[in-house]
Amino acid sequence: MRAGILSTARSRGLALRGGAEGRWVRDVSALGHLDVDWRRGQWSAATPVLTRLPFSDGLALIAGRRTAAFDRAVDAAAGEWAEIIRVENETADGDIPVPDSLLFQYDTFEDLPEAAVMLECAFTPCAALQAFSLLPELSEGSLAAPPAPGNAHTVERYNPAQRQYEPAESYNQDGLYRWRGADWSRLVQVRRGAEWRSTEHETGVYLELARLGAGATWWQPEPGSGRSGVGRLAVAWGAPLPPLHARAAVLCTGLQPRFDQLAETVQYDNVPYAAAEQLARSLQQTLEIEQPNLASGKVK
Repeated sequence: MRAGILSTARSRGLALRGGAEGRWVRDVSALGHLDVDWRRGQWSAATPVLTRLPFSDGLALIAGRRTAAFDRAVDAAAGEWAEIIRVENETADGDIPVPDSLLFQYDTFEDLPEAAVMLECAFTPCAALQAFSLLPELSEGSLAAPPAPGNAHTVERYNPAQRQYEPAESYNQDGLYRWRGADWSRLVQVRRGAEWRSTEHETGVYLELARLGAGATWWQPEPGSGRSGVGRLAVAWGAPLPPLHARAAVLCTGLQPRFDQLAETVQYDNVPYAAAEQLARSLQQTLEIEQPNLASGKVK
């Protein structure tokens, strides 16, 4: 799939940075359009679903597979009976555009099941909150073999302070490592004592942060009246959320997260505090709370 995405993007004349096709798959998966099993290298188009956004009365999200036929059906519904808002997701320079997000306006919650039938979607009361409740606890993977002598020159160790992998002179210390396998595929593993365990990059980063006692998650309540239970979840650039965690956070708005270059964080809006705490806890993180400045009404 990555090869097909890359070929299609290049045929459209897009100037791409390295790894753009992988980032596209990650982002479209987080938006709920694809279901991806990264460890097994398998994917499928997700079932179309209409679902309410948490603590956002009157707005629901249409997610799932986005075929040309489905988009035409949505446009037809918008022209006849449905109030649908298309929101363009921002694309960073060198990346591949992801589909627009589809927001559905409704009057009462009771209207949504019938609307889902008319849109030929499944209906879920709130997919975001359901996803938060299903987040797995952070854990190391299965036992794995250490780097082979022939590939030792490709071993890199993750440096949390620099948020990047660096060439490793040795790999006899605990840490997060990656190297090239015999077939030149990328292997990511953590070392704990004498054991090596397989993992994915995102999970491995949080395993390292937990080992070092480092924090990478923050939550800020919205300053508006009656909205203190909902806010902005932020994670450090060097600690991207694992796929299921990213999907739960993205489904709170149905939109791509925002990147704050000054704070060097990825920010997810409309995330309930209880859900943010659940996400952080599953990653062995202590969620830091930043209170609003009541004098100015701004969050700091």
